[in-house]
Amino acid sequence: MKDSLIAASIRKASKNWRDWRDVFQHNGTVPSNPLLADPDRFTSFLQEYRVSRTIRSGRHQEFRRKLRDSQRFVKAIQDDTGESLDLFADKLRADFGTRDGKNRVISALSKVAAFVRPERFVAWDAYAKRGVNKALGRAANSRFEGYAQYLSDFGTLWDGTHGQEIRNYVTRNGAFSAVEAEPRFLRRALDVCLMKLGGRWAKRGGR
Repeated sequence: MKDSLIAASIRKASKNWRDWRDVFQHNGTVPSNPLLADPDRFTSFLQEYRVSRTIRSGRHQEFRRKLRDSQRFVKAIQDDTGESLDLFADKLRADFGTRDGKNRVISALSKVAAFVRPERFVAWDAYAKRGVNKALGRAANSRFEGYAQYLSDFGTLWDGTHGQEIRNYVTRNGAFSAVEAEPRFLRRALDVCLMKLGGRWAKRGGR
């Protein structure tokens, strides 16, 4: 990846981290994380990341409360494979999926997981999926079996050349803060790189 792509991705990830530092760096329990404990914070999250359209209308706060109070969600984000998130998404689908449960809620669920546990999870995002496929030499629209496969493929890139290029860039140029040298931040920078590779922000001058 070009240094210019990495630098732009780090800048975008840095702004995002500053805006949501209280969520990303929360050291308490999952239910007490501001994203799940504060209805207004969750509403901002839904709006900023266009998550509301993937949860059935009128049930957004119910979805938040379900995750906040669910031991199954806590256990799911302790499973590094992502398989438990796939299974939990299937369970939530009937009550919270759009089109009366015909659509899955893994996009919304993975985004919450990525904010609550950024050291492991990344969002199931259409542009990032295209970027992962392209980075792995596959057709951009190749399908994934599920979130677990996507997370595994992201991990392949993180452990390989793409992740190393980001780590090398920070080593050469320094980090603006201690947290920006940590894997939990740098994984988000890679996520932004992959979204850009997948065409995100292309129509807005790479913003």
